Amino acid sequence: GACVMALSWDVARGATNTVVVGTLPANARIISIHVQVPVVSNAATTATVSVGLSGGSASYFSGAQDVKTAVGNFSQAATAGWAPSATKQDITCTYTETGGASSAGTFSVAVSYCVN
Repeated sequence: GACVMALSWDVARGATNTVVVGTLPANARIISIHVQVPVVSNAATTATVSVGLSGGSASYFSGAQDVKTAVGNFSQAATAGWAPSATKQDITCTYTETGGASSAGTFSVAVSYCVN
C-alpha cells in the first residue's frame, strides 16, 4: 500500500511572485491539488495562483486559479504534469496580480500525493 502525503504552504502576495515551495520525490503520483482562499485578494484587476515546475512552466501542475473574486476551497483540474516522474521534481507556486498592488488576501495550497 501507499501512504498519502502532502506539500502545503501559504502563498506570498506580490506583483508576480514565484517561489520553490517543496519537492515531490521520484515516482510521486499527485492525487489532488487544492487552493484555499479564506480572504480574497484586493488587487485592482486580477489575482491568480498557479502550481508549476521549477525550470519549467508556472502552470505545469495547475492552471491559474482566480483568488480575487470568491472565497472557497478550489480543486484543480489534472494536467499531464500529474503523471509520475522517475526523478524528483521541485514545485513552484506563482502569485500574479495586475492593475495595482494588493494590501489584503490570504491563500494556501496543498498538493496531495503518494509514492509508488
